[in-house]
Amino acid sequence: MTKLQQYKTEKEELKELLIKNLPSNIKGGNEKHLSNIYEYQTVIALDKCKFINFNTSQRISFMVFDIDTFKNKTAKEHFKNIDGFYEFISEKIGLEPTYILETQKGFHFVYHLKNHIYTNQSKALKYLLDVKKAITELLKCDEIASHRLYGIWRNPLLHKYYYSKQINYELSDFKELIPKVEYKNRSIKLKVKINDEELIQGQRNNSLFKYAMRFAKAQKLLTKDDIFNYLDDINTAKGLDLSKSELTQISKSVFKYWQNGKILFGSNTKEKDINEGAMNFSKMRNLSYDEYLIETKMRQESSARRTLSIRDKEKNKNQLLEAKRDFNIKRAEKNQQLVLDTIIELQNKNEKITISSLSRETGLNRRTIKKYLPI
Repeated sequence: MTKLQQYKTEKEELKELLIKNLPSNIKGGNEKHLSNIYEYQTVIALDKCKFINFNTSQRISFMVFDIDTFKNKTAKEHFKNIDGFYEFISEKIGLEPTYILETQKGFHFVYHLKNHIYTNQSKALKYLLDVKKAITELLKCDEIASHRLYGIWRNPLLHKYYYSKQINYELSDFKELIPKVEYKNRSIKLKVKINDEELIQGQRNNSLFKYAMRFAKAQKLLTKDDIFNYLDDINTAKGLDLSKSELTQISKSVFKYWQNGKILFGSNTKEKDINEGAMNFSKMRNLSYDEYLIETKMRQESSARRTLSIRDKEKNKNQLLEAKRDFNIKRAEKNQQLVLDTIIELQNKNEKITISSLSRETGLNRRTIKKYLPI
């Protein structure tokens, strides 16, 4: 719980709230794409940086939301000003944000949490994500920005804002906003091991599509909701933060394949004879004792050769993966250093720093530049 002193101005009070709930040092800047490079003491960043990092990958203290468009207009055009947007939130949610600030196209609004939510607290984290998704959907906020738990947002102290002094919200205050969903056929359960390496940025949707296909192939009775629930469990457990619309799209696609009997991934497992073994040797019958010993020795030698072959393949595979990983790490470090050095060089020349100028100077493509200048 955060306790604030009595101040003469709202700005001083809001500043203390931010200082007490943000890390002691945060990254920031005056351009969004450069705000993940330089780190400052929080008290300094709040005075000089228009964009700052809120929360961390381990701790969440603020729920931040962003709305840029509404009913085919920019949010600012539709609601006119902060007062108009405040009335909209009050009507839809009934819980006054800690503060609202004005952006170029719309608004950011923020709820301060009484207790920090730590990302290793799976139940609390899931509840927090459910609340964020519910508010995002209810108010038609920008999904990508509003579903994020931490990252770069605007510094309210250096923008036009309204501070309500409403702080120390608990997650239970928002429980009425979370829709109660009735799931069908929830008796379907599948224990599956998820390979985290397949869920990296850029291939998460494809990987979830494959897992959903494997899940669907094993089912005799299936609905779209079953597939969606299965994907949502993975999405929550692994913290992928994919939107509901993305999961729904994957579910619909997989269900269509299942209906047409054209599942592309996975295979139905047949019942295995417990006496068969990994080598698929036939059962020994009608052998003399000497023949039994000879056959047993032959099978043992064959099994040993198979084991050694598997070990060699696995060893080579691990060596290749390790070499590839080392190469990628070194290349990434080299590219990152090149980008940072180029930024400093352009600053010294008083030249404008843009994605295009950095790409031109470094010889790296725009996608690589953006990778090391996260927006």
